[in-house]
Amino acid sequence: MQKKIDKQNDKNYYSFSDYVKNKFGLKVGKISIDTDFGCAHKANDGGCRFCNLNSYKPPYVREEDINNQWINGVKNYRGRYQKFYGYFQLGTPLSPLACQESLKYANKLVHFDDCVGLMFGARSDMLEENVLKELNDLSVSYNKEIWLEMGLQSSNNETSKLINRGHDYNSFSKMVNHIKSNYANIIICTHVIFGLPKRIINNSIELESRDDMLKTVKDISSLKIDAVKFHQLDIVKDSYFENMYREYLFPTLNEDYYIDLISEAISFTRSDIIIARLMGDSLGDSLIAPKWKKSKGVIINLIMKNMKEKNIVQGMNNDNKNRQ
Repeated sequence: MQKKIDKQNDKNYYSFSDYVKNKFGLKVGKISIDTDFGCAHKANDGGCRFCNLNSYKPPYVREEDINNQWINGVKNYRGRYQKFYGYFQLGTPLSPLACQESLKYANKLVHFDDCVGLMFGARSDMLEENVLKELNDLSVSYNKEIWLEMGLQSSNNETSKLINRGHDYNSFSKMVNHIKSNYANIIICTHVIFGLPKRIINNSIELESRDDMLKTVKDISSLKIDAVKFHQLDIVKDSYFENMYREYLFPTLNEDYYIDLISEAISFTRSDIIIARLMGDSLGDSLIAPKWKKSKGVIINLIMKNMKEKNIVQGMNNDNKNRQ
């Protein structure tokens, strides 16, 4: 993968839009695909406490038929993009229960001319060898990109336990190294959440410190990942955290803090890592807190402005050399 910060634009970081423009020469969007298997971690162990899958489900995902999901998605975004990734976003489509069905659909979608690749939500503790091999072979055979959207959220094991992540940082890092050592065509995008709770003290939730959050960024930058998605913690309806938010004093990050935090986090992000997302956005009326007054677009512009004003460039504070 060719990676660089595009100095011809107004960003001081290597964005997903820069990457696809460099790779494909046009605008590329994502079409969410729902195999309707749900979350295996939720079924087995209660799931991550911050999550409610329905808060991430786009309104155009109504059809059970995968081909129709793709067609509806293309119709929805055709005015904005020329090519698309099929994004198996919801649940754990590569879990042992769901993987064969997901791979069957994947083999259909790669035949669409306007499909440049597939993205799969993935857990490092649920990836099997035969699945990784088939995905890698699929990429080679059809010249399509295969992305694994691997959630980490935090490298702090105390935090991981409180949010019921289901695995620790060490097991995550081992899987990243294993994939990159054996399946060269698979692209890894790591998900990180800022503002997660670390511990409960009396009736109060203590969030991760700024140092905790920046350490996660430093830790993932030491791994052979290709991309990262940054999110703020959203308290959403019907999640475990909704009950905790009502029971405890549960602080959330405000806009100004997040803008400054993300700017600093980018400075510690290895310069060749694609920054695929700067913030999350829960859909519809699912969001309970924080209810920021500024729109997503405004906040992203303020992040770029803050970086310019402070002369922050991606990777400037990172000690790791290019890992690819």
